[in-house]
Amino acid sequence: MNSSIPLSNRANSHDEIIERVDGSASFQISNQLECTYKCTDAALWTRWTPSGIPSFNSELLHDLERGSQLIEGYFLGHEEKRPLNYIVLRSGVHGIFNVGGDLGYFQRLIAKQDRARLTEYARAAINVVYRNYLSHNLAGVTTISLLEGDALGGGFECALSCDIVIAEKHVKAGFPEVLFNMFPGMGGMSFLARRVNRKVAEEIVRTGRQYTAIELLDLGIIDAVVDTGEGAFAVKDLMRKRGRQRSAHSAMNRVDRIIRPIVLQELHEVVKLWVDCALGMSPQSLEWMQRLYQRQLAIFGRRIEIAPIAAGISKTSAA
Repeated sequence: MNSSIPLSNRANSHDEIIERVDGSASFQISNQLECTYKCTDAALWTRWTPSGIPSFNSELLHDLERGSQLIEGYFLGHEEKRPLNYIVLRSGVHGIFNVGGDLGYFQRLIAKQDRARLTEYARAAINVVYRNYLSHNLAGVTTISLLEGDALGGGFECALSCDIVIAEKHVKAGFPEVLFNMFPGMGGMSFLARRVNRKVAEEIVRTGRQYTAIELLDLGIIDAVVDTGEGAFAVKDLMRKRGRQRSAHSAMNRVDRIIRPIVLQELHEVVKLWVDCALGMSPQSLEWMQRLYQRQLAIFGRRIEIAPIAAGISKTSAA
């Protein structure tokens, strides 16, 4: 028999966790975000399916921030009953992890010179990546981003906030912001600096080009590349291989955050510069942003193909 736990008294929220007798649970956060917990694997798989263009619209950002808080509240202090070792970030949109910021929304706010709402959006974004960077304040949890599709701009920033990044061979990723005279302002430069030297980081953010998964692996930016269609199985295999040394790997993740820390204040300072840069964009730069946005509309304006909830957790059972 399943049980349902409401997680919010807000009138416009339908957050709940559906618990099952086998110890698994489903987090119903919104139409754009859901999570599945498997007690036997001690793993939580998050899956986002943004409406429209697969970007971080403001509603999705707030869903992710709220979802992180719900996850923390559900697992913190319940380690014996609800063991959690891994959280996996995954997209439900076929061929796309996430294309980044909501360019249409940016254009409207820039046209109005609306500093307050631009700042609100950017702060929501850094709250999401920072909580993910801290493993949602859950000790011993390793975060994994699974790139089964392209990750651009904010999508790549979010991926890099994880402890481990696994990409399928066909995937491309990068920061295109410089092409319309902007820069990655929601943690991308900070997370890059933790993984690679300054020369490589500068090349990534200043060229605006997309890199193949193999190139990113060779540069040391991501951790593994697997064949297309094998990403979820690779995540499961990593969990299995690290089984006996999981505590050591988890401790090393924490050590890494000690010796190469990112502090929230740093991200807030970058956001201020990002907002200033956005509000000062020239008509020509805005035209380039508009071109990219129109290209996104042309590609994604039609019905978005939603990937099925793949086995992912094992080859014989659904996530």
